[in-house]
Amino acid sequence: MNNKKWFVSIAMSLALILTACGKNSSNSSDVKTTSGSSTQEVTPVPNHKTKAPDLGIAKSFGLMAYISIASSQSSNINGKVGLKPGVRSLIGLNAADVKGGSPEIYAGDDVGDPQSYLTMAREDLIGAYKEMAGRTTDKDKLEAYKGDLGGKVLPAGTYRFSNGATIPSDMTIEGTDTDVWIFQVEGDVNLAANARMNLSGGAQAKNVYWQASGRVVLGSNSAAVGTFINQLTAELKQGAQVNGRILCKNGKVLLTQNTISKPE
Repeated sequence: MNNKKWFVSIAMSLALILTACGKNSSNSSDVKTTSGSSTQEVTPVPNHKTKAPDLGIAKSFGLMAYISIASSQSSNINGKVGLKPGVRSLIGLNAADVKGGSPEIYAGDDVGDPQSYLTMAREDLIGAYKEMAGRTTDKDKLEAYKGDLGGKVLPAGTYRFSNGATIPSDMTIEGTDTDVWIFQVEGDVNLAANARMNLSGGAQAKNVYWQASGRVVLGSNSAAVGTFINQLTAELKQGAQVNGRILCKNGKVLLTQNTISKPE
């Protein structure tokens, strides 16, 4: 009888030990799964080998559009202005709004050399858009920060965002004076009112490029950096500034007392 009690006691003890081990093993597995989760955010690193796209003749333009250019108040454009196939009557800018005046404004109903120049510029714009869209995205920059770039510091390289890019607050583009940034955006680019794109470490506006399949919307009194080539409407709300270019491939441009300064 005593032997039976002894065996029962040993069996119960072993059962308790195995149960405890199973719980510990389960907890250990849970920790590993969490620490190895694919949801962890990857911090992009600089890619100094990124090359700038070739803008061709489009490089001389600060502003281009396809349908029309509307301006409800005077703006300041440093760089050529082009509208094609839209005609000159659909350009709402005054000659005084463009550095260099009327000779720097091109339209779809121009003739001779101005028309040829504008045609080549538009072809180069389309080529640059396609070339940027076809670039291989850096693996660490694919869907970086899920396209929410507010407060982020972005090193050089090629980024892709499949659900648009939103900048609700200041962001920083950081790198050397030879580094290049290409942002491939499926959808819209939205820069909030009063938000700024800052350059740091020697980064140059002339080396920043945005390729967007949708709209570009720059909020009131915001400050954007880079060359924007987008498919649809580009809207610059009151007081928005661009250290770069607005090149609207298939849509119109809406201006309200804005400044666009083409990088040299």
